Amino acid sequence: MSRPSPITAFYTPTIARPHPQQSMSIFPPSPSTRPVPWVIYIHGGAWRDPGQTKDMGIPLLLQSLPPTWGGMALDYRLSPAVQHPTHLEDVLTGLKLLVSEYGELISHIVIIGHSAGACLALQVLATLIAERKISGATRGVSTSLCDRIKALVGVEGIYDLVGLGKEYQSYKGFIWEAFGEDEELWDEASPSSFQWRELLSDCTHNAKVVLVQSTGDQLLSMNQTNVMNSILQDAGWKPEVKVINGGSHDATVESTALFDVLRDLYNYVDDL
Repeated sequence: MSRPSPITAFYTPTIARPHPQQSMSIFPPSPSTRPVPWVIYIHGGAWRDPGQTKDMGIPLLLQSLPPTWGGMALDYRLSPAVQHPTHLEDVLTGLKLLVSEYGELISHIVIIGHSAGACLALQVLATLIAERKISGATRGVSTSLCDRIKALVGVEGIYDLVGLGKEYQSYKGFIWEAFGEDEELWDEASPSSFQWRELLSDCTHNAKVVLVQSTGDQLLSMNQTNVMNSILQDAGWKPEVKVINGGSHDATVESTALFDVLRDLYNYVDDL
């Protein structure tokens, strides 16, 4: 049974004229009286490519989502018009609005981020865990969202901005646009520099992290994935690395090899 067209919504409802990129495409689950898992897609594009949008995630959602699950893909404002942490703040705002509006229908959340979106996905997870610690027993939106995240998939992700700039000198241009020219700020924003051991101790569910890399990726070597995997392992997390034949960097998100990885993960989440 095919899914209906997604619902498009802006996630800044209090602003009279939200930016066009502050929007999300929502696939509500099939009519149900019980909460079900949802998959969230965060697109890549080096924080600046207007050709990379939430629409990049719609084929993935349509082809990989279990029939009863919900899904959402969201946009965020791009550089150079904005810089970090605005991209992250936009994504967090969209996620929190989703939980506010659909919370009764959401049991678990799987976040999938591609390239720069994978960086954002880990930034989101770390931020929510930190916010949860601050709020304590208070059942705010951040805590509710954090507790629902059961898995995170980084697909051909960027996790170490300083290392990326050293490996690919030509990439420094888009890093400057998104994070400024101070490499200390790059390091602070990089998931590879977060205190993952401390975050693990504050995280009640220990979200499953899967790092995916395609052998055909012409834009990123395995270095970013290897660095992030090592850091998470050293911090006590249990990440999984999946090396797949997914084609080129952008083609991977629509590859059957990635869908196979996702279906295995969805089965894991369904059994929780």
